[in-house]
Amino acid sequence: MLKKLTLIISTVVLSSSLLFGQKDLDQTTIDVSNFFEKDWSIGFNYGITKFNGDISQYAFVCAKQTGLSYQDSDFQESRSAFAFSLEKKISNKFSFNIEYVTGEFAGLRRPNEYIGYEIDYPYEIAEGSLDGNKFVTSFNEIDMLFNYSLNSCLTNSIKKELPENLSVIVKMGFGYNVFRSLRTNLYSDEYVYSHGYDELTKNESKNGIAESVIIYGAKIKYEINDGVSLLVDYTVRNSLSDKWDSSIMDGGQGNDKFSLFSCGLAYTIPEKVNAKD
Repeated sequence: MLKKLTLIISTVVLSSSLLFGQKDLDQTTIDVSNFFEKDWSIGFNYGITKFNGDISQYAFVCAKQTGLSYQDSDFQESRSAFAFSLEKKISNKFSFNIEYVTGEFAGLRRPNEYIGYEIDYPYEIAEGSLDGNKFVTSFNEIDMLFNYSLNSCLTNSIKKELPENLSVIVKMGFGYNVFRSLRTNLYSDEYVYSHGYDELTKNESKNGIAESVIIYGAKIKYEINDGVSLLVDYTVRNSLSDKWDSSIMDGGQGNDKFSLFSCGLAYTIPEKVNAKD
C-alpha cells in the first residue's frame, strides 16, 4: 500500500511540474536544429548522505558509535557521495538533466531503539543478537530529473525581484540504483545479512542489487561569473523496496530513503559557432 501511495504522489507531483514546464514551453520557440548545440551545462557536486530507514538512530541527525573494540575508528552514519550531471535548458523555467551519483550511506540502531519491534534475523548465527545493528551500503545510480525554476513564483510572493544570477529550482525524477549492503552486529561486527555479498561472508559478489528510485529535491544556483555557477543541492532518494539497509523490521520505517546535501560547480558549455565563408 505504501509503495502504491508513494508512486501516486510522485506521479502527481511530476505531472504538476511538467504542466508548469509545458505552459512555459508553449511561450517559447524551440529551435530543434540547435537542440544539441547550445544551452548545455555540466556539473559536479560533492556532499554528505543521511539514511532514514529501519537501521537509523535519528531521523535528521547523523549518529556515531564510539569505543568499538574491533576497529580503530568510530562507526559513522555520515558518509559521502559524488554527483556528475549533464543538463539541458529548455526555457527560462524548465530544464532536464541526466545525473550519475556514486558513494555510500550507512546507519546504526542501538538496543534501546529496538524495544517493541520484531526484528528479522534470517540466520541462526545472528539469533538473539539484539544489542544493536549497523550497515554500510555502497551504490551507483543513474537518474533522469526534471527541473522547474521558482524565481517568478518567489518574485510574486515577496514582491521583489531576485538577482538575475540567482535561481531557486525544484526537481523531480526517477533513477536506477545498483547497490551492495552489508548488515552486521553493532558491537561485535558479526555478520547478520546482506545484499550483493556472498551469504554469511563479507565478500562482495559479482553483481549488485538493482532498485528503482523516486527522487525529489531543490537546489540553488548562483552564477559567479560568465558560464560558471555555484550549486547548493538537497535531494531525497526513495527506494521502492526495503532492502538498502538489509533489514526488514515489523513496524519499522517501510521503504528506505536517503538524502544527499551537496555543493558544487556547474559550467555552461559554450555555444558552437559555425564558421562563415
